[in-house]
Amino acid sequence: MTGSGAALALAIRNTDPFVAARRGDGTLLPDYLDGHRILGDPGVLAAAAAELARRIPPGADHVAGEAAAGSGLAISVSLAALDQGRRLAARTLRREPKVHGITGVLSTAVPPSSNFALVDDVAGTGACLERCTLRLRELGHHIVGAWVVVDRQNGAAERLARLGVPFAALLSIDELRTTRSN
Repeated sequence: MTGSGAALALAIRNTDPFVAARRGDGTLLPDYLDGHRILGDPGVLAAAAAELARRIPPGADHVAGEAAAGSGLAISVSLAALDQGRRLAARTLRREPKVHGITGVLSTAVPPSSNFALVDDVAGTGACLERCTLRLRELGHHIVGAWVVVDRQNGAAERLARLGVPFAALLSIDELRTTRSN
């Protein structure tokens, strides 16, 4: 790993992103990668958003993430794209449809058949990105790809490939661990 990937890995390492956490079944995970810690650092967020904006192809009209980390990252990527001279509208996908105000799973109205780039802080199994893909497709939109800051390498790439969605990560968890141990 060289260049911007190495610099980003080092910056992420400095956020101390590995924490002890519990799974839903109560199992302790002593070295859990906390995506919120990563993107809570404004320098890391800005660097990751700028790199993601560079990687999203010109065919994308919107960048979206699921409510919580994904939506904040989508907004940051949208702003970074604007700094790079490109308009890429940010959208939030809700887990549950809203029944008042702007209803549905999208935070704002979007023209039919729009092209979406999905973003998230960390991908594990890819369940969140799959859910976003299926929701947007149900609404008649197209997914140009999915990008994450760190891939935990727990099957996200394979899951999205089955849906025909290109997937890429700025870093793998192995690259991050290697940087962390230096």
